[in-house]
This record gives sequence, structure tokens and C-alpha cells, in this order.
Amino acid sequence: MRICYVLPYYDPAYPTPERYLDHARLIRHLPQAVASLGHEVDVVVLFPTPHRFEEGGVRYHFVPSGVLAQSLARHVGGWLGRGQAPMEPALRAIGTIRRLRPDLIHFQGTNLYLNHALLLAALGGERPPIVLHYHGGYPSPNRLVRCVQRFNYRRVARFLFTTPTHARPFIDAGLIDGLQRIVPFMETSSPFKRQARVEARRQTGMTGEPVLLWAGRLDANKDPMTALRGFEQIVPARPQAHLYLHYLEDALLPELRQYVEARPSLRARVHFQGRVAFDEMEAIYNSADFLLQASHHEFSGVAILDAMACGVIPVVTDIPSFQAMTDAGRYGVLFPPGDAEALARGVLAIPPAAIPDRSQQVRGWFEQTLSFPALARQVETVYREVIDESSVNRHQ
Repeated sequence: MRICYVLPYYDPAYPTPERYLDHARLIRHLPQAVASLGHEVDVVVLFPTPHRFEEGGVRYHFVPSGVLAQSLARHVGGWLGRGQAPMEPALRAIGTIRRLRPDLIHFQGTNLYLNHALLLAALGGERPPIVLHYHGGYPSPNRLVRCVQRFNYRRVARFLFTTPTHARPFIDAGLIDGLQRIVPFMETSSPFKRQARVEARRQTGMTGEPVLLWAGRLDANKDPMTALRGFEQIVPARPQAHLYLHYLEDALLPELRQYVEARPSLRARVHFQGRVAFDEMEAIYNSADFLLQASHHEFSGVAILDAMACGVIPVVTDIPSFQAMTDAGRYGVLFPPGDAEALARGVLAIPPAAIPDRSQQVRGWFEQTLSFPALARQVETVYREVIDESSVNRHQ
């Protein structure tokens, strides 16, 4: 099969292809895993500057818009409050896709409605089937935009949503006609590997029996206070436990620090580590026994995938995306959002002697179901079904 992955959007914070692929890990690792199955794979990315290269058996095409398109997008994006990148018409990138003549297009993002519509128009009636991959968000509140979305979605062969629950707002809005074309599929995965805990802790200096980790924003949805209160209830039974917090945004940091400072039992055991470089995180995950996540809502959960890739036991809220990642809690602990006592009970139910075995089970589940090679095998089945359906429809 000739597969073309399409990302008609870029993040200006990552100005080089290498840095961008480190950030957009799905675009690097899933296409390469699919290519390893024997398929011809291209990736076309809208980008400020042109680059073409091959990596892991995949041809990457970073294609910029023209000067006029960039200027128009800058003004329209500013007027709509969305920024330049989402509004750039990717006409040159679409031209590249046409020249590649793929058997199937794997389009990233359900809300990139402008370039999705332009792609459909440029490919015409003999277009290859399109698989649309959800990366968060909801149906647009704008009526005109919803009309464009509805037009786009009618021409999609399959939608890849983290869970069917995440597709429900699009179905309720009348943009997707039920669950027939919905495929449960992870938003992304992790390239991290499991390492020996002793060696990882030597690198990071993390210590504790057990070591608990928080990796995520300190905001109301992530709810770090529930994790902190849960940890406080763990300490009496596990007096050598330590909690390390790594975070990109720190809106609730003053409140959390105040909570810790007011409790002598926590002061030496809770460590606010902040942000570190991406390439340091693998050793940090491999230093932990448990990952705590207390989110009320999530489209996916990258930190959980990174943790499970390293064999860290996830202790996470009982919400749809986390249910899918942990196989309904079989490979981790699920607790109701906001319930610090249930979080603590879940950790304490796993005796220290059982942690290494549970860690291996988590890593095994990740490799089998959630890793990029596993996702490649899953999506290959989807591609074959869609291409076969398209072939039958053309000959009817």
C-alpha cells in the first residue's frame, strides 16, 4: 500500500524539522512503524520552510505555503483569534500529495477544516480514501464552520478516536452519522523504553520506597491537589515514599507549595521539579514506581503512555481515555476524579514486593497494545478494509 500521512498545520515553537518531529512524535514513529510492515509511506507537513529527507524508510516532505497565503493567513488568523498556522491554505502541500498518488490518506486532526476541504477539492472525484485522526477538540460553535466540517466528514472512510465517547459530541452535533465509521485508536504513543530502576535513579537522583511521579500541568483539570492529598494519605503506611512533580504550566503551584509547607510530613517528601528537557524525561519515568494523574477530562494522555512504556504503574482517574490505556484498570489503578482516598487505597493495595512484577505487566501490555508497532498493526487492518471498500465502490 502507498500511504500518505498529512499534517496541514505546524507549531511555530518548533522551527526545524528535527525539533518538530521530536514534538509531533506520531508523525515520526507511526509512519516508520507502518513502513516497517512493507508499505510505501510518505509524510507531508505544512511548514514555514522547505525540507525533504528520508528517515526510517519514510519520505518526509515539509512544504511551505506561498508568501500570499502566509500573509492572508496571518490577517485572517489574527481576526479570528486562532493564529496564522491553522489558517494557512496548504495548496503547495496538497499539490505534493496529488503527485504522490497514494492509495490512502491518513489526515491528522478533525478541526483543520480549511485544508481538509481544499484537499478534497483538489483531489476530485477519484480521490483516495481518507482516514481522519482525532487529536482533541470539539465541533465548532460557528454555523458556517460546521457546514464545512459536515461536508468534509461525509467524505471520510474512517474516524480514529481515542474512544467512542470522544466521538459522541461530533455525532450529537450531526457531523458524523453514528458509530459505523468510528475506530477506537490511540491518539499517539511513546518511543520510551523500560530501563533498570537502579541505573535510572542513579542518573536522576530520585529516591523513595516507592517513588511516585506527577508529570503534567498544574491546573484545575489536571487536579494536582487531589494527587497531593492522596500522597499525604499514603505516607503513614509508606513513610519512605517520595513524590516528584514535573510540569510545563504552574498555575496552581503557589497553592500546592502552601499546602506542603503547612504539613511537616510532606516537606521532605514532595519535590517540585518543574520543566526539564524532553530527552531527560525517559530516565525520570524509569526512576518511578507509580505515575499519579488526577485529570477530570482528557482527549488522550501522553504522560501515561510515556510512563507505561517505562513500566511505571499508572494510578489515574476513571475516565474514558485512561480506561482504554489501562484496559479498564487491569494494568494500573483507576479512581474516581477528585477522590484522594481512593487514589491512596489503590497505591497501598500494591505491596512493595509486587511492584516489579506489576511493572513488567504494564510494559508488556504497552508493547502488545499501545506501542507504535502495535498501533501500526492495528491501523494497517483499517487501511486494508478501507482500500478494499473503496475498490468495490469504484467498480459498482
